[in-house]
Amino acid sequence: MADDERKYPHIERPWKKWYENTYDMELENTNLTDYIKKKNVGREDLIAETYYKNEISYRELFQRIDDASRALRALGVDKGKTVFNLVPNIPESGQIWLGATQLGAISDFADPRPDSMDLKANALKILELLKYEKADYIVALDLCYTSMLKPIENELKELGINNIVVVSASDSMNIRGIIDYLKDVIEYNKIKNQKLVSGAVKKLKFYEALYQKITKMSADKKAFATAVKDSPIEIIRYKDLVAETRNVPFTEVKDENLINYIGHTSGTSGAKPKPIPLTNKNHIFATEQAFKMGVNVWPGQTAIHELPFFSPLGADNNYILDLACGANLLDVPEFEINEFGYLVKKYKPNIIIGTPSWFSQLPKCQYIKDIDLSNLERVIYGGDSMDKKIEVELENWLKDHNGPTYVEKGHGMSEYCGGGTYATGKWNRYESIGIPYPDTIYAIVDPNIEDRLVPVKTVDKDGFIAGELVVSSDAVTEGILNGEVIVPHYEMDGRSYIRTRDLVKMDKDGIFYFDARKDRSFTRYDGYKIKPYEIENEIKKSELVKDCIIVNYFDENKNGFMPIAHIILVDDVKVYNKDDYERIVKEIVYKNIIKNPDMSSRQIPSKFKFRSDFPLTKNSKVNYQALVGEELDETEINVEIEETNLAVKDIKIYSTEKGKEKVKK
Repeated sequence: MADDERKYPHIERPWKKWYENTYDMELENTNLTDYIKKKNVGREDLIAETYYKNEISYRELFQRIDDASRALRALGVDKGKTVFNLVPNIPESGQIWLGATQLGAISDFADPRPDSMDLKANALKILELLKYEKADYIVALDLCYTSMLKPIENELKELGINNIVVVSASDSMNIRGIIDYLKDVIEYNKIKNQKLVSGAVKKLKFYEALYQKITKMSADKKAFATAVKDSPIEIIRYKDLVAETRNVPFTEVKDENLINYIGHTSGTSGAKPKPIPLTNKNHIFATEQAFKMGVNVWPGQTAIHELPFFSPLGADNNYILDLACGANLLDVPEFEINEFGYLVKKYKPNIIIGTPSWFSQLPKCQYIKDIDLSNLERVIYGGDSMDKKIEVELENWLKDHNGPTYVEKGHGMSEYCGGGTYATGKWNRYESIGIPYPDTIYAIVDPNIEDRLVPVKTVDKDGFIAGELVVSSDAVTEGILNGEVIVPHYEMDGRSYIRTRDLVKMDKDGIFYFDARKDRSFTRYDGYKIKPYEIENEIKKSELVKDCIIVNYFDENKNGFMPIAHIILVDDVKVYNKDDYERIVKEIVYKNIIKNPDMSSRQIPSKFKFRSDFPLTKNSKVNYQALVGEELDETEINVEIEETNLAVKDIKIYSTEKGKEKVKK
């Protein structure tokens, strides 16, 4: 857009020149399950999912979905009822969701990770979600039942929940699958201990890890059996329920305007995860938009399914879209970030969608240094931005291993199914987020006006228009749950928009670039959203703390951002040495975060820095950029958490001095 063309981008849409697929969408009034079934007519013999050697065809998948509808109907699930799900990426998770959808019911997916070592705190978080989102039924992984639901069973009865349906990660495993799972344990252990010099130590660690895993599996099984035995409510195994209800009839409900899914994102007005209700139409429109944009894969191609169901990015872009394409989903229920390279090597996928932090680990992974990626056709990242240097390094690594020549990327929010822009081909520029989907409108407004949308049209000397991003699309949630407005909508130029809180700019070609989050939020190395003010507010409740500011720093080991807390203590706190600082950090971490039902252990800063004041700008405001730019100087107190995408395992708090590390559990 030339400097003298003072026109609004959301009206002119200069990005339209890039489109190739410009057909109009004619969406049928139906449900999401029926849509996926119709997309796969003639593909019934293709493999839909692979789970530890067990291959499930589309024909079998659709039979299992119908079985899920019958099982849920037998429990009493029907139109408008809410099924609360605490499940990872196992085949039953999606089948139960799409089975509930056929009944006109809502599947509410919460994070199945017990994110605190305090079991009661975990359970109370789930109880609050169940109350707030008015769940009628619960489906849970057996491990989640034991750790997150067992402590609140009496409260569940008071809510009218009289049974819990449990699934096991091994339900869809045959003997080959169990062997494959144990092989993963062996390989993960090799990766974790690859820096060990002594072969004898490596071997010892290997046997120790395998023994611990088998012992834990046995202990988990016993704990579940004990929990079920004295439960005041009925615990139903899903596989038994399916076997007993194969002849139960059900009536399919086809209504595009029904909510069929509730996902969760980090809260924007508090520490609790924010529910995102999405309708059949939202999902179908978002999927068709992706088809028009060329994001889709081809029938028979394989894609790693590792993004979680509770995230709309995972549910839509890493599950629904792939199924609508006729792809083969390679289900991964649990992994650590440093095991991502192992998954790529094991499965040899045709397409991978993930976060920047996962991909940035690949060039550094010695386990796959000689890998051949000739099978890999596309690498797509979302959920966060990637530094140009890291992206160039990744592309060079992919080329050196016969992989794709460039990385594709996109921008989106949970509020509109996770995807809104795409960068590929001619409009794939470094540090950009691409161009909007064909029927999605990205507008730029004045970020300083809160009560209404005022579009920006001023072009700077470089040809950019900058401001806050707002979005309009049929994929956008209506933002209302149980009569409460969760996501406010605003009117502008005859369309309804939602605010993103993202500060962006757009060039003359209609290509968008992400600048920053308006609320100082950032994304951890693993894709978890950090909103500084949420953590600051809780830490400042400590009687030891006068003030606290959270900013991001780049963690070299994790190859991504982590939060650091800059703390000013109250005047009368006596501190004599690092032991005192460690004690203070331990009190803050345990009292204000771990035992706080409104907080997640993933919000714990990995470093604490104590200071007497904060740097200020010329206007006497806190200079956040100066804090971000400060180098680490070994005066920080470290908080190290051992975690996977399913659990928080252990925590260490220690100070670092030159040449010495002291660990305190």
